[in-house]
Amino acid sequence: MTTHYRRPDVRQEEDLLPWRRILAVAFAVVVIFFILGVWSWVLLRGREAELRPAGRSLARAREGFEPRGVVAGVDQRVFQRETVGEEGFGKMLNRRKREELGRFGWADRGRGIVQIPIEDAMNLVVEESR
Repeated sequence: MTTHYRRPDVRQEEDLLPWRRILAVAFAVVVIFFILGVWSWVLLRGREAELRPAGRSLARAREGFEPRGVVAGVDQRVFQRETVGEEGFGKMLNRRKREELGRFGWADRGRGIVQIPIEDAMNLVVEESR
């Protein structure tokens, strides 16, 4: 910029920021934020306790809690060995599925759809594709 002014008696004032006031407002905002956070946490704990079936105590809520057999659609018995003995529930299911895939039967008797052993079905598909 140029140093020539139209009015040399007019000067720019020094830029002074009120740092104490700015820091006081920032500190007040942080304190209010903290207080509101603690207050919301206390309200949330109280509301959770009201909605808990066992009431306010967590110990009463844990009493009588037993693992369920089916959780979210997954049969938990598959993962337990003692349910079916040494073979295990998963191995028993696999054996049953292999037996089912290896026998003749009706898939839908009304529509005339039959079930044949998987080996025979694969041989038929190979022969048809030739």
